[in-house]
Amino acid sequence: MEFSTKITITPSSNLISHQHNLWLIGSCFTENIGDLLKEFQFQTYQNSHGIIYNPISIFNAIDEVSSLKIYTENDLLKQNELYVSLNHHGKFSGLDKNAVLAEINIEIEKANTHFKKSDFVVITLGTSFVYEYADSKKIVANCHKIPNTKFTKRLLKIEEIVATFDSIQSSLKDKKIIFTVSPVRHWRDGAVENQRSKSILIESIHQIIEQHSNCFYFPAYEIMMDELRDYRFYEKDMLHPNSVAVEYIWQRFSETYFSAFTQTLNQQIAKINLLLQHRIKHENTNEQKQFEALVKNQLKNLKKKIQI
Repeated sequence: MEFSTKITITPSSNLISHQHNLWLIGSCFTENIGDLLKEFQFQTYQNSHGIIYNPISIFNAIDEVSSLKIYTENDLLKQNELYVSLNHHGKFSGLDKNAVLAEINIEIEKANTHFKKSDFVVITLGTSFVYEYADSKKIVANCHKIPNTKFTKRLLKIEEIVATFDSIQSSLKDKKIIFTVSPVRHWRDGAVENQRSKSILIESIHQIIEQHSNCFYFPAYEIMMDELRDYRFYEKDMLHPNSVAVEYIWQRFSETYFSAFTQTLNQQIAKINLLLQHRIKHENTNEQKQFEALVKNQLKNLKKKIQI
């Protein structure tokens, strides 16, 4: 007897291996998948502007990285004592504007280096709700606790999302683009509003896929909503997937985008990762020397396999 509705996902013909470079951007779910890719020794880079949720800000961030935008003092605002960028997560903020600018520009340069050599770009969209800053009439990535009277909240239109992606497609044409919709529910907007928001994202992505042959969709949101339709797969806030759910979605992602060889290699990496977590109680013993030799030999063999 089956106790969940399993989503049928056709294995991709564009398989990811350890030789590929992956560039990730988007919501906090991006970091869940990005951290697992790192754990399994894939070549990755993630979130040049920090965590971003709405598609317009995400696409604008891609454009800034690909064009190597240089931020200046005019791109910052002072909120209370901190200098902030409306295009960035709060981690790019500080008391010293020069330090903030340096951090932003160094990260964009680093992101650009990785972006140019990336084979796959993974884009995770979180919400269709956006905030427009009154002074500039531009959509922001983060409000930084600026009074809400300074913003207008609205729901994006599908054609607006598609058009913005089309405007940056030239910088992505030599890459494989994997879209996902974050399984995190934005309950603060309301139950009905969250569903409207996610539906707009899903339809926008599918219209993009129909127009661009290098774009694909991985149904992370649908897996969470149908296969994992139980609150035991959520964190205490009942909104974010817990570690079990993330691991399961990762498993489905692996089945879709990794070859049998890559999946076997990942199993070997998982065993080595467990070994590396092991701690010898007494140093300078034969047990420690034998253990270190074992780990060193396995890492050496693993490196050879990854470079195949």
